[in-house]
Amino acid sequence: MKPETAITLDDGNTYLNRVLLALAIIAALGFALISLLGLVDVPSLPLITHAHAVIMASWLVLIAVQSHLGSHGSIALHKRLGKFGALLALAVVATGLMTLVDVLSTGRVPPIFTSGYFLMLGIMNLTGFSFCVGAALVLRKNTGWHRRLMLGSLILIYEPALGRILPFFLVPILGATPENAVSVMMENRDLIDTVRVSVHLSIVTIIMLGDRLVTGRFHPIYAYLFVGVICVYSVANGIGGLPAVSEFAAYVGGTEALIQGGAQ
Repeated sequence: MKPETAITLDDGNTYLNRVLLALAIIAALGFALISLLGLVDVPSLPLITHAHAVIMASWLVLIAVQSHLGSHGSIALHKRLGKFGALLALAVVATGLMTLVDVLSTGRVPPIFTSGYFLMLGIMNLTGFSFCVGAALVLRKNTGWHRRLMLGSLILIYEPALGRILPFFLVPILGATPENAVSVMMENRDLIDTVRVSVHLSIVTIIMLGDRLVTGRFHPIYAYLFVGVICVYSVANGIGGLPAVSEFAAYVGGTEALIQGGAQ
């Protein structure tokens, strides 16, 4: 028998590879545009933000490489990189939480968000990501679930990318200018939130329908992803809007500020 040199995949192999690569590239472009257009003073950002950016970029590269190796590469290399990927995923979550606290403590929460909303949104993004990566590791021998769960980890942490890409389309549609863009977006916060949720769910829908077209069946993972996306925004809007959560967000930011002040 000829030795197997690549993991056996379902008929959606090439499709899933391309979807994951496309999502990774779009996310990277969204963050790059913000920096290139000077909308964020990158050099002045705290070290933890830079660390999180590098780790997140590394994660995007790794899952793209792993997706390719899983269908066309060496099983042994795929498994070795998988162990590194598990550690990198932990780093994504750890630096993500630290960045979340740092943003709260330095007053860099986007003006269209309340501190409570921002805190819960960040926590839910990282929770969804962690759940998908953890489940993918547990089900690593089930190729169909493993690959789609890894794709799901990217989908459930995609909100920050949408938050940077959508304003390029929404600001002109709302009739805003560069000078009043922030105030117009704050006035239309509910509309923007609805658009963001709708686009996020549309991404899941399009990927699901494409998967169905290629494989001939609806994979149950997409039901979980629909629920996951809805939970991210529902918790952020519901629990994030509670006074107690806003007070806790202020406490988290204030505590970090005191720690930094005491270290100086």
